Amino acid sequence: MRLWLGSVVTLIAMTGFVSLAAGVETSEVFEADDGTYRTEIVNDMATCEAMCKADKKCRGTVIYQADITKPEMQCRLNDGFGSNAVFPREAPKPLNLDIAVADLNAYRAQFGLSPVTLNEKLNRASQVHAEDLAQAGIISHTGTDGSGHGDRVLREDYVFTIAAENVATGQKSWDDVFVAWQKSPGHNENLLRDDVTEFGIALVYEPTTAYSTYWAMLVASPMPEEFRNHATRRITN
Repeated sequence: MRLWLGSVVTLIAMTGFVSLAAGVETSEVFEADDGTYRTEIVNDMATCEAMCKADKKCRGTVIYQADITKPEMQCRLNDGFGSNAVFPREAPKPLNLDIAVADLNAYRAQFGLSPVTLNEKLNRASQVHAEDLAQAGIISHTGTDGSGHGDRVLREDYVFTIAAENVATGQKSWDDVFVAWQKSPGHNENLLRDDVTEFGIALVYEPTTAYSTYWAMLVASPMPEEFRNHATRRITN
């Protein structure tokens, strides 16, 4: 049994910069209910950006500098919620499984590779992991229970000869995540494995977290039935 790992992390924290003349009130600049949940005084933009990246709740920052002759500026951390949100959260396009597998197979065909077929067990294992990541607001191949992707596949009673996983966060559509995986050598390797026959994928949207969208994808080959009992004993003992 071989396990192949890959990961994609897309940080969606963004920084806006507002430079105003001294004496202008912040109430004249920022609309109410704009998603700001915390403000801090900093001396540079890098500090503000670092604060946002360290806070899972933060989707982006806006810097307010009333007097550009002085270093002090107000760092406004924004969670993307509110009727006038600076970084509004948008739901992703629904994932169409048939389109996903068709696109993957068309891509594989360009390299002379055999097509893969959708497998419900791999879809479920992908869904479990995507939901787990969304609940925790993290990006990882390791589940919050310590599981690896091989563990999650086996829990769905899918005994495999090989299983590979890609994960990603932040992309708003299948097209976006598919392109991101193609551009990443490790993930592209999983898309183009010549020793896999089946495929599963899931998307979970959790707007209360920084990443908002959580993707998990599996490619695998099942172990022949005649070898399954022996392989299960070897894996679990």
